[in-house]
Amino acid sequence: MKTLMQGHYSLILLLSMSLSACSMFELPIEPVKKVKISPQTLGEQYFKPQTLDNKILKQPALQQLRDEYAALLPLVKEPEIKQIVRYRLADLSAVLAEQEQENGPVAAQATGSAKIFDSTIIQYQALLAEHPNHGDNMQVLYQLAKAHEQQGEIEQSYSTLHQLLKAFPQNPYLAEVYFRLGEIEYNRSQFAAAIEAYQQVIAQGSQSAYYPTSAYMLGWSYFKDNQNSAALNAFSLLLDDSLPSDIIAQPMLAQVDTQAQIDALPVGQKRLVSDTLRIMSLLFSYQQNQFASPADGIELHFAQLDKRHYEYVLYDQLAQLYLNQGRFKDSAQVYQRFTQVNPQHFQAPILAVKEIDVYILGKFPSEVLPAKQSFIERYGLSGEYWPRWGLLQQELVAPFLNQYLLELAQYEHSRGQALDSQALRLSQQAEVKVVRQQAIQAYLGAARWYQEFVDTFPFDSQLAKVRFSLGEAYVSAEHFSHAIHVFEDYAYQQVAYPKAAEAAYAAILAYRQIQLQGDPNSPLSQEQWLDKQLLNQDNFVTRFATDTRAKDVLYITMQQLFELRRYPMAIEQAQRFLAWQVTIAEQNIPESALTAAKLVIAHSQFALKDYPAAESTYHDVVLNLSNDDPRFKDLQERLAASIYKQGELHVKRNYLPLAVDDFLRVLALTPDSAIRINAQYDAATYLLDMREWQQGIDLLEDFRQRFSQHPLNEGIGDKLIMAYQQNESWQQAASELLVLWQQNPDSEEGRQALYVAAQYYYKVGDTQQALETYRDYAHRYPLPLAEATEARFILSEIYLKTQDDDKRRYWLNKLIEGDLQAMQDPSIERSVRSRYLAAMSSLVFAQDQLVSFKNIQLSLPLKTSLARKKLALELSLAAFNQVLDYNVAEFNTAANFYLGDIYHQLARDLMASSKPTNLNALELEQYDLLLEEQAFPFEEQAINIHQTNAKRAWQGRYDKWVQQSFSALEILMPARYLKHEVDAEAGHEIY
Repeated sequence: MKTLMQGHYSLILLLSMSLSACSMFELPIEPVKKVKISPQTLGEQYFKPQTLDNKILKQPALQQLRDEYAALLPLVKEPEIKQIVRYRLADLSAVLAEQEQENGPVAAQATGSAKIFDSTIIQYQALLAEHPNHGDNMQVLYQLAKAHEQQGEIEQSYSTLHQLLKAFPQNPYLAEVYFRLGEIEYNRSQFAAAIEAYQQVIAQGSQSAYYPTSAYMLGWSYFKDNQNSAALNAFSLLLDDSLPSDIIAQPMLAQVDTQAQIDALPVGQKRLVSDTLRIMSLLFSYQQNQFASPADGIELHFAQLDKRHYEYVLYDQLAQLYLNQGRFKDSAQVYQRFTQVNPQHFQAPILAVKEIDVYILGKFPSEVLPAKQSFIERYGLSGEYWPRWGLLQQELVAPFLNQYLLELAQYEHSRGQALDSQALRLSQQAEVKVVRQQAIQAYLGAARWYQEFVDTFPFDSQLAKVRFSLGEAYVSAEHFSHAIHVFEDYAYQQVAYPKAAEAAYAAILAYRQIQLQGDPNSPLSQEQWLDKQLLNQDNFVTRFATDTRAKDVLYITMQQLFELRRYPMAIEQAQRFLAWQVTIAEQNIPESALTAAKLVIAHSQFALKDYPAAESTYHDVVLNLSNDDPRFKDLQERLAASIYKQGELHVKRNYLPLAVDDFLRVLALTPDSAIRINAQYDAATYLLDMREWQQGIDLLEDFRQRFSQHPLNEGIGDKLIMAYQQNESWQQAASELLVLWQQNPDSEEGRQALYVAAQYYYKVGDTQQALETYRDYAHRYPLPLAEATEARFILSEIYLKTQDDDKRRYWLNKLIEGDLQAMQDPSIERSVRSRYLAAMSSLVFAQDQLVSFKNIQLSLPLKTSLARKKLALELSLAAFNQVLDYNVAEFNTAANFYLGDIYHQLARDLMASSKPTNLNALELEQYDLLLEEQAFPFEEQAINIHQTNAKRAWQGRYDKWVQQSFSALEILMPARYLKHEVDAEAGHEIY
């Protein structure tokens, strides 16, 4: 029995971990086996390892599972386990009851009970009574309320739900609990309580599955409670949840197809949304008496709520509601209101069409035409919105525009004809004038709509008929200029039109009317009308070439086209004129007319930038003119310009050799023309671009001499400098640079020019000019330091070559001062070069001190000479230490060598100093020993310094100063440094 109980306990624990709210299981129930209990303790037992079986276990049937729990319950003795079994048994009973209820009345009859949840309810109630404070009571209360509701015991369910809220106010079922309470209160007609409950559901957030229905029912509750504004807000919550706007940018709300979104919703949700829209439109209709316009309620609602993309659907619903009620005016006003408030909405044109349809259905003809006109003015091609729309939106609106435009145009045209017929029957002139003005306005109205149709639908099948009617309307309105435009376009551009000949003749008649009485309605000037008339004249010449007036018309047309700058047409007409050679000869046309035709061709070719052709024509004309002809000089300039322009075109195409040839042809063919100045300058410039330096230099030098006062001379210096440089004509380049400096000595450009000029003079070996130029630079421009340093250095080098030591040392000192200034002034950039040259200069001055030191002999009286020697020593040491301060390796070795040499020299000078003459032999010997003692420390100092210098060889630096230190050490320490390697000869024998 104990073993059996243990098996049941294991089952309970297993099921307590696997049983879920929906009574689905992952593990099957293993059969309980009776085993014999061993008297051994656990420590004495041996457990054989068991292999795991990973097979998927079968799912047990719920009925079987419930029966096993029921059988298990009497066997369980421990209270806690027994309680767990009872909770699970109650849950299983609830699930089975739900399944039975889902299977319908047949299953209920099979069980023999109409109330299938009785057992479940009794079990849950018993658990609550026995364990009022148990942790699972929240789930028990929830399931008990649910069982009551499913059994139709609404009051008991209501009481249980309140009990659940009281005991567990923060339970996870809040949304559902308040939703159930709201339903009960709504069904009781307790709408205030229902509102409170549904608001609690809404407060749980839109992620709840009960949110949409709660919002819907909240709206109905408000509606039933006569709170229409609150009802609208509640219904809007549902629409916001099903048709969200917050994920759409504000500017794009007007482009959202809400109806398509509604159609795509699941059936249940779509039905809920559709009913919400219906009831909202009904609520808005109830507000009509509160506002001036039937749609003001919608506008106010969304002004408070913020924009939503589904607004237009509500407008449409409200308008349809009014239409169904036969309230045509109200329906039309709703549509009209939407288009006024939301003119850029993509549905605005469609709702405007519905407004027109309402007027038609309501039989309001006086409203139809103005509405159609308003539609065209707002949404037509000339309206505000058509240019902003995409192709899809335009295609949506186009059929309505097509229909409305033709209807309006035909109505106005017929009205104008009727008014003209009425005017014919009138006898009073004043009355005729009034009626005629009315007719003109009607014709113009028709023309307006005809024209907009043509512009909007250029490929429509009715286009030909409409265009001809448009011309007729303009003629009837005495707007001849517009009629001409329409008829000419009809006749000459669309030759396939059936009435092309009639249209062409109508245009001629309209031109005559303009010539007779003018056209105050035309914005064109007389010149513009003349230009348009030329086309008719050309048609005349083409169609009637044998007419004797044709050549005169052609000549006039040629001149007029040229004056109007219609150059291709002028050339064409002039060539036609010249081609009529036989006719012209027979009629003795003067030579001046032929020349005029050629000049029209040449001038037109030039204006059209056909410069080779213009050159050829001008050349032909010039050849046939005498030099005293007043036109000769001007035509020479024209010829030069046509050649020059060819060069410019070749430059644009980067054909520089061809361009240069063109510019040089200007010099050759028209040397006296004004444009040859530009041609020569440009030829030189592009020769330089082609790196033809000498040829370019020759042209520039000639230009500067020939046209010395011309403004282009200002840039020649720069060009010559560059050309001289590229041609390696350094002397000439330097001279030009000096001129540039002299013109702008205080500019950066002038400073650089002077420096480069000095470089070039120095490069070609013009030492005197280089000296003067570098000297000017060094005195005038102490900054930038780099260039000033190089100038000072080169000056020192020049003076070194000329052996002018004072001037050399002047510039060496400037090098030192410049580097020192850079060290002290952060704004001046000190360079390695400046430090190097300063170190070099310092070495020269140190060497000068060394010479002074060596020239001082220690003579009697020794005290006086020694004082002078000591001062020279200190100056020399300081000078060489200054060299070392620059830390330039090349000069460090030199300075170290000289320092060692100074001390060595001092030791030698001490030993070679004059001796007193009054000493005997012993005293003289003692005196020499004293001198050696005095000289020895200096010699040691010299050795140490030379050894330090010599060690630089081990660091990879072995220059002449290191080598001289080794030589000095050979003298100072011959035993160590005056050793010669012995070369050992090695013999190699071949075996």
